[in-house]
Amino acid sequence: MAALAAGVSRQRAAAEGLGSHQNAVKYLGQDFETLRRQCLDSGVLFKDPEFPACPSALGYKDLGPGSPQTQGIIWKRPTELCPNPQFIVGGATRTDICQGNLGDCWLLAAIASLTLNEKLLYRVVPRDQSFQKNYAGIFHFQFWQYGEWVEVVIDDRLPTKNGKLLFLHSEEGSEFWSALLEKAYAKLNGSYEALAGGSTIEGFEDFTGGISEFYDLKKPPASLYHIIQKALRTGSLLGCSIDVSSAAEVEAITSQRLVKSHAYSVTGVEEVTFHGRPEKLIRLRNPWGEVEWSGAWSDNAPEWNFIDPRQKAALDRKAEDGEFWMSFSDFLKQFSRLEICNLSPDSLSSEEMHKWNLVLFNGRWTRGSTAGGCQNYPGEPPPELPEDH
Repeated sequence: MAALAAGVSRQRAAAEGLGSHQNAVKYLGQDFETLRRQCLDSGVLFKDPEFPACPSALGYKDLGPGSPQTQGIIWKRPTELCPNPQFIVGGATRTDICQGNLGDCWLLAAIASLTLNEKLLYRVVPRDQSFQKNYAGIFHFQFWQYGEWVEVVIDDRLPTKNGKLLFLHSEEGSEFWSALLEKAYAKLNGSYEALAGGSTIEGFEDFTGGISEFYDLKKPPASLYHIIQKALRTGSLLGCSIDVSSAAEVEAITSQRLVKSHAYSVTGVEEVTFHGRPEKLIRLRNPWGEVEWSGAWSDNAPEWNFIDPRQKAALDRKAEDGEFWMSFSDFLKQFSRLEICNLSPDSLSSEEMHKWNLVLFNGRWTRGSTAGGCQNYPGEPPPELPEDH
């Protein structure tokens, strides 16, 4: 009876808008405005009791308590790291995202793609927070979880070593939105170490509630370039990677400086006239913020000298920032898979608009019946279903 009453209560709350972006579910019951007001009234900076600045927030194995990797870590607020910290400097951009000592390149690639759509970015990263006005050591972010938006509150104590951020950080040393976003996502997932290893598409979905699709680049559709163009134009998020055949190849760097089993963001496409014929180009970004493709159309490659100088000036940004151009044909040869997260249900492979209906069922995961594993270990089908279900 209690379960039925809880279900009815949940349905009533959803009908009243709970779980929408405007009325997100408060993760662990923590309300940002209430907590910030309490801190401002008391004059004490927020310390999050639900995700304390201690070893358990870092991890459980490689980053677990007593691990060599966690020795010497000191939690510091941005106000202790630089004289004038800023939440966002000059707009949130993909160059604000540089990977630290955590294997979450998949998440960083998703965040970099998120910055290409300002409206979407500020859903996840609310702008009503700073280190100046009403600063109380508390910040909040929103993520899409199981059919509803969830607000996650954190304090701004970040893990550091030798006075520098240990994990995600901005190229601009005084900017902290991306490091705080990573901390909020770590809290939602239990620890920082829980973010080590994942799929970019999972990050896309948690940032948008969007619908995902995958393309095998060894068997691409003929219209793939047009699909990517349309996806970028409509604000979809795109990532790509190179498959490996063994664990020894993970993060191995090829002779042309591409990183295997590593998540890249797709940040642009462009068509130029090269030697009198059209050449399709695609722009990617390595979340390391360095290590760039060294083949055709890379920074300082000779191909740039044979296109319209105005296009060259607009496209050829020479910087070791992890972002680079390559020909679309090389992209198909070098990369293995493309992931696209669409922000609407309209098919990107067709110009026709299709109306979709969304039906959401609230229920319970039951082992062996309605629950399976993650993408890497999907598990066996439920016993009552045929193998090909």
